[in-house]
Amino acid sequence: MHNTQEKVIYRVDGGRVWGVSMGHIKRAMISATALKGLYEVFFVMKNYADGVQYVRNAGFEVETISKNDDTDATLIEIVDKHRPAKVIFDLKENPYKKFFEFARGEKIQTIVFDILGKCDGAPDVIINDSIVPEYTSYTFNQKNTTVLTGPEYFLSEGLPTPLPLNEKVINVAITMGGSDPAAITKKIVKFLTTHEDEKIYHIVLGPLFPVEEEKEIRRLCLASHRFRIYRNPPNFLELLAVQDLIICAGGRTLYECAYLGRPAIVVPSIDHENTTAQIYNQLTRCQNVGLWTDKTAQAIWRAIEEYGSIRFRKEVSNLGRNLVDGLAYNRIMNIIK
Repeated sequence: MHNTQEKVIYRVDGGRVWGVSMGHIKRAMISATALKGLYEVFFVMKNYADGVQYVRNAGFEVETISKNDDTDATLIEIVDKHRPAKVIFDLKENPYKKFFEFARGEKIQTIVFDILGKCDGAPDVIINDSIVPEYTSYTFNQKNTTVLTGPEYFLSEGLPTPLPLNEKVINVAITMGGSDPAAITKKIVKFLTTHEDEKIYHIVLGPLFPVEEEKEIRRLCLASHRFRIYRNPPNFLELLAVQDLIICAGGRTLYECAYLGRPAIVVPSIDHENTTAQIYNQLTRCQNVGLWTDKTAQAIWRAIEEYGSIRFRKEVSNLGRNLVDGLAYNRIMNIIK
């Protein structure tokens, strides 16, 4: 039933969208890039313009659907037209119920990357790297579904070799994801520019970070030599690997911190990130300052000071290294290919 050149459809959403952001696109593009030489790969995305353009700029074809369209019927129509070998999902919540049975009947493999345990249908494979027990619990009949959970399935690539920690905290990265729709980066930088210390702050702005906010941050940092600003650096992971401390949200970067052994100050941007940060704190003792309030900036400053202890940082580093082994790429690609 398949064409000679088999297709893979990615059903992914992302962009500068509250609660969605860029993590789903980033993860999907890792496996999509690997599959591109084996299959004809294209994306089906809700029409969030900046996310769609990002994927197109990376060289992938995108078919858009309405921002309000979560219907099985639309996806079935698209899949029936293209007749793919696989459909791979990476969504915050998976709204599809009937689609998976349709796909199974058509002998189309379905793979769902999940983060919250919110998948009502029964795909062939679920991959969920969450460390939160309630986010990896599924209520549907799993007779026909392989469920793979835990941080050993955190998909990344090109992870550099973890480096030993320095005795003193000198280099501190601030990175709040691909678009930072909560504008947390600006709040942190605004606070730090009014507090003198000897640290170098590396401000990493994601590919969809708003240009006007970037200009404001650059204005804030203009008078100080303590700030370095990077926009979508190609060596992002190498940059993280040499930091003494990383201020980040509760998404993909937190898992990268774990693998690299970098102590983190977690500033969650949304409720489910806050839950992840709380569990991460329990597992690694890292500093979690919670969702942003008028007291968060001071909490970050106190956390930076507490991390002055190399003994404490080594403890957090070692516990993180035990959590993420960095081998998920091969595990997952062996399943997807």
